[in-house]
Amino acid sequence: MMQPDDASRPDLWRAAFGQDAFTDHANARDKLKRSLLDMEERANQLANEIARDMPEFTQHDSSHTYALWEIANHIAGPKLVLNPAEAFVLGGAILVHDLAMSRAAHQISGQSLRDRREWPDALAGEIRKEYGRSPHPMELASHPEPFATEADKHLLRSLHAEVAEQLPAASWVGQDKNTAYLINDPDVRQAYGRIIGRVAASHHWNSDEVTRVLSSPVGAPSFAPIDWRVDTLVIACLLRTADAAHLDSKRAPDLLAAVRSLPSLSQDHWLFQTRIQRPYLTNGRLVFTAPDGFAADEIKAWWLAYETLSAVDEELRNTDSVLADNGRTTFAARGVANVESPKAFSVVAPCRDWEPVQAQIKVDDVAGLVSRLGGSELYGESWVVALREITTNACDAVKAREALASYRGGRPFAGRVSLWLEAQENRSWLCCGDNGIGMTPSILGGKLLDFGTTSWLSPDVVRENPGLLASKFEPSGRFGIGFFSVFMMGSRVQVVSRSVSGGPADTWVLEFSNGVEHRPILRKATHGEQLDEPGTIIKVQLHEDLDSDFSSLNNGDAFSLRLRVTRVSWRMIEDVTLTGIMRYLMPAAEVDIWTSDRIGGRSSKCAVAAQEWLHMDGVTLMRRIVGLPDNGPDGADFIGIDGDDPWDGKSEAENIAQQVGGRLQVVHDEENRPAGRIAMLDAEFLEDEDFSYPTASIITAGPARTSATLSNVSGILIGQPRGAAREFAYPLASYASMGDWVTSQMEELTALAEGSDREGWSTVVAEMAWRLDKDARHLRCWRTQEGWLDYPNLVRWISKRSSFLVSDHYSFRVEIGPDSFSADLDEDVLAFDATANIRIAGNVGTGWPRNVKHGERPAFKFMFCSAMKESWGMDVATVDQFFRRMKTEWVQAGKFQGRPLVVAVQPFVRE
Repeated sequence: MMQPDDASRPDLWRAAFGQDAFTDHANARDKLKRSLLDMEERANQLANEIARDMPEFTQHDSSHTYALWEIANHIAGPKLVLNPAEAFVLGGAILVHDLAMSRAAHQISGQSLRDRREWPDALAGEIRKEYGRSPHPMELASHPEPFATEADKHLLRSLHAEVAEQLPAASWVGQDKNTAYLINDPDVRQAYGRIIGRVAASHHWNSDEVTRVLSSPVGAPSFAPIDWRVDTLVIACLLRTADAAHLDSKRAPDLLAAVRSLPSLSQDHWLFQTRIQRPYLTNGRLVFTAPDGFAADEIKAWWLAYETLSAVDEELRNTDSVLADNGRTTFAARGVANVESPKAFSVVAPCRDWEPVQAQIKVDDVAGLVSRLGGSELYGESWVVALREITTNACDAVKAREALASYRGGRPFAGRVSLWLEAQENRSWLCCGDNGIGMTPSILGGKLLDFGTTSWLSPDVVRENPGLLASKFEPSGRFGIGFFSVFMMGSRVQVVSRSVSGGPADTWVLEFSNGVEHRPILRKATHGEQLDEPGTIIKVQLHEDLDSDFSSLNNGDAFSLRLRVTRVSWRMIEDVTLTGIMRYLMPAAEVDIWTSDRIGGRSSKCAVAAQEWLHMDGVTLMRRIVGLPDNGPDGADFIGIDGDDPWDGKSEAENIAQQVGGRLQVVHDEENRPAGRIAMLDAEFLEDEDFSYPTASIITAGPARTSATLSNVSGILIGQPRGAAREFAYPLASYASMGDWVTSQMEELTALAEGSDREGWSTVVAEMAWRLDKDARHLRCWRTQEGWLDYPNLVRWISKRSSFLVSDHYSFRVEIGPDSFSADLDEDVLAFDATANIRIAGNVGTGWPRNVKHGERPAFKFMFCSAMKESWGMDVATVDQFFRRMKTEWVQAGKFQGRPLVVAVQPFVRE
């Protein structure tokens, strides 16, 4: 596009640079005008590159920059007259404010886009978005092009305002080997280059930042008259309002929309801007119209137009306040008409054959919602869950700092989380501290309080900690509500934090005086509150009823803690210490957790060492899992479950730990990282149908215990939480690793049962093997009068018969008082455990692992169908139909002590 002549320029331009403007200082005026026209020609060449890198964006070429002058003229009105210096700064800012949305502009600014420190995080963000995991170092090094392209676009959007500040003074070497600049005149560049850059960058600042940085006018350089000062606040406000309000078909030509491959959201942007016509000014408000309207299949574009123009209205209203508050003349346009409601907007942008209904989610009682969903209504009545949540967050903070140190090649540090109690004014304060990544005041007062939005990998946190997204950091916290659980313990809360990038004087304190119902205070830490190293301390004054659970409040005295908790898996049967609670709650901690069992003591003991579950003595690990102290059943901190205990007190729990502890084996996830240490229960437990041992295994949510367990398995499985309460989790162990594990378990249990009278235990093991697609035909899962049969002998047994009866193995169990006996089977009766089950308890209906070939079909049914096919020639589908047609009959099928036993059976007859 050719440069327009003066006559076709808006009044705002002509008043500053026209032939009759400022004739007394024509030389200075012409000097600035020539510099601006020269800058315009060079900038327009760069602007044409934006479409190459960001084709889905509406036009940012010379047509946009010329239009901004026009819309700025419209918004400002006739009262605002710019001197040539102000017009030059405005024109320069208009030219460069969006230029950095191209790679070319980044190169001219002195740094290639992919050389910026933010680029690895942008690339890692795309990889995490696609795969849901942290990136491998090789992925960051080789950067697959589809991800790299999206990372480029992300950075071009997020950094363009920042880079715009550098462009007015940027240079490059031309074909003639001479250095060229966007502003070639050295006097003009020195006088106004930095000012133009700051005004251009300010279009992405908030209004407070604009006022703080640009409220003081800038004086004139030596070549200009003394009264040509530049009111940067007015110029910045004019740029941001004009940029927001430039919405018409010039920015979204139909032809370009047709030839570019636009994503759906971009299509909506282009569509509504194509329909919107140039605004006019009435009674201080811009009126945008779209007389052609929007059809029913264009609803998204209509709503996007309404929301965008509402944002323009807010920008104009806010600008009006800023100018008035700072003693400046306000603009003629102070808002946008017809955006007070969707109905009002439909008058100027008709809805063809549909009605706009503003059905949006509205939360009136935000504090109440946070209090409920961040507390007991989500987590239950157990404040121990709150302790788990804040400890998990503290562990995440340390992991983040460790991941950053590793990514940046720095020295590793001794990360730790500490828990202790303090007595103040005869009240107890529970404290949880870490030396992790810490928080800046903007995070403390922003993302931390953004209920329901996890902050760990948010743009704000990543911006404060470059490299975090590209590192191997994987937070356990995922839902953005864990912090608010702290109010289950008390309403007075302090969060003291120092960012890893700050010093002791950069410590800040966020204080809640009465829960979330009152606004917190964010203040600088006093000298005594300053943290010597980065990290965070959360302090909560315990509720009075919780405070009374501590047996002593005297400073320095030991205490024990009695918990009145009813939620499954959290009831403490006896008094426990803080150390005992941490070992129970955080069995898979990836960070050292230190505790003190004395009021006022500062974490004198390492309760849980990082990743010690992997290498510690198996018996000790099992003691922690079943709720016993590390030193055995005689300790004081025994933790059990609600209801009837499945074992007979501590001695039987210790018996489980002793029998299974030595057999625990490590399993791994898909990335070959340790994901559990488990074993099948011993034969004596597997054959007992009344024994399930829900706490003989646990599935964690990251480092923390949940209510989820894997039936008939003992040990620990690392998992991911399912649901915001983090009470349930799903194991991360891979099928391949679990398959190797169950093969080993079959061999080991078979050897242990050799020569014993244990029978019937192998059905559960066979079910697990079947789910993992492993051969379990050698296990004796089928009971007959002859004894227990493996699969080959089952086939032979069926082949000898033309009919037989099938019954459940447990139908032949006879209870006499506390003792249990097995009845004898009749000649043609086959018994097996039709209910063998491997599932994640605590989350009904969740079978795991799931057979990848045959889905949820149980092993007993598949193996029986296979045996019928081998022996009678019946295909699996026929046997399935046979099962569906069968009716249960009650007949004599066995004897006990010579007396007949009538049980439910299903007859099979060979056709």
